[in-house]
Amino acid sequence: MDFSLLVKYIPKDDLELFLKKTDSTLTAKKSINKIAIDYGWVDVLNESIPYLDNIIRNPRRFIAQEEDVIPIEKTKKVSEESIKHLATHTQLIQEVDEDGTVKPLKLLNIFKEETIDLYENRFIYSLVTNLYVFLRNQLTYEEEEQENKEEKKITYEAKTKMNGEDVNFSMCISANKDDVSKEDPKLIAERKEKIKNIKDVLEGFMASKFMKTMANATPVRSPIRKTNVILKEQNFIKALALWEFLEKYQIEKPVKREEEETDLNYKNLKQNLGVSYYLNYNLLEDTTKNDGEDKLSFGTDIISSVRKYARKFTVNEIDLKKEIEKEIKLATKYKEEQIINIKGIYKAFLESNKSHFDKAISILR
Repeated sequence: MDFSLLVKYIPKDDLELFLKKTDSTLTAKKSINKIAIDYGWVDVLNESIPYLDNIIRNPRRFIAQEEDVIPIEKTKKVSEESIKHLATHTQLIQEVDEDGTVKPLKLLNIFKEETIDLYENRFIYSLVTNLYVFLRNQLTYEEEEQENKEEKKITYEAKTKMNGEDVNFSMCISANKDDVSKEDPKLIAERKEKIKNIKDVLEGFMASKFMKTMANATPVRSPIRKTNVILKEQNFIKALALWEFLEKYQIEKPVKREEEETDLNYKNLKQNLGVSYYLNYNLLEDTTKNDGEDKLSFGTDIISSVRKYARKFTVNEIDLKKEIEKEIKLATKYKEEQIINIKGIYKAFLESNKSHFDKAISILR
């Protein structure tokens, strides 16, 4: 509604004088409080687990060889390497028989053992251990609820002095909404299922033969040594990417709190509220009029005027009554029309402000 239509029935001079004398303040704000939990790690871990599983099921192995020169009586196996070593270390020969039989005092023994204690495997052991701790930490935040609360609030306060009276006006309108952008329950269920799967798999990793065998291995720390295996083998490439992701991700707390505030004060809002102040003041005046004073005024002014008129002029009582009744009817009709106009103005004003508020709110959504 056009503001000019809203005030066309209000006495312009009275309204302008009233607003000129008015000292007012207006605040109109929209605030949003957000609590969000970063679940970006879920998909990363879920996609990386199959590559870790490949490594843990088939870890890289190495044949460790240990050489030791021991007394002949403790030797269990004589190998080609033992004979070659004896030939080059004659001091280990005790004696040579006439038939050429060599009797050694000591022989070289070679012990061979398969092991998985390699740098690459120690890297995976450290990564899985870190993952397990990381997951437990993340699950502590799962109980915190994500929320998105919105509040719109308009506060208007005004004061003026009219007819010797201090007039004060205060208005506050607020609207609140929770879960403005509530997450899809289907997505929440899918995420919880992924987290459960990650938890089950990691617990399986921790109980695996690989992790138990590597329990006494020296953990690795950043920076990770870029061996050929880590740089070129697909499973280890994914493992390295996961290691680097965890290092960056753990820098900040996953629970993020944000506050946004927007000014809702649009053009003419303060002026429109000033008109509301004016209308409410006049409504108060009409409501609190003293009926006794009106009757007293009627008794002293109207009757006195009639008495003076009757003394001065010749009065036809019947005609006088008719004229008085006619004027009373006209005055009553005028008053009723004024009341209807005021009610219409007030209703139009409220509807106009509602449309403005709704428009402002729809723009900000």
